[in-house]
Amino acid sequence: MAYCSKEEVKSLFGDISDEPSDEMLTTAIDNSTAWIESNLKRNYVPIPTKNHAAIKTVAIYHSASDLLLSLYHGDELPAQYDVWFQKAQSLLDDYIAAYLHGDEIAVESANAIRHVKHSKAKTYNQKRGRRGVRGWAR
Repeated sequence: MAYCSKEEVKSLFGDISDEPSDEMLTTAIDNSTAWIESNLKRNYVPIPTKNHAAIKTVAIYHSASDLLLSLYHGDELPAQYDVWFQKAQSLLDDYIAAYLHGDEIAVESANAIRHVKHSKAKTYNQKRGRRGVRGWAR
């Protein structure tokens, strides 16, 4: 499952002199998908079954950094590449942290829901007006 489309990646670049081919775009998107999923698996975060806005943005930024490596060479390449890749990495780290933090909250709330408090409920014997075991022994 690709997390972004070719049009979304193209729109990030605007009007550039070197238009990436469809094969380059497909490869960049496939690379970003594999990179995202390997990072998620490494952090024990499940692979999303539907597109999330944060994952889509991560895929677009990572694809852009991959395309920059393919299309451009020169002095500005490292700075441009680092900007897009660092943004992608930062957003993915935020997504992973949010999942892990949210998961802990979900586990705590699920445990809290399982605990049923009967502090004011009467016991079986109290409901029938019976005394405790000691009362029967007399």
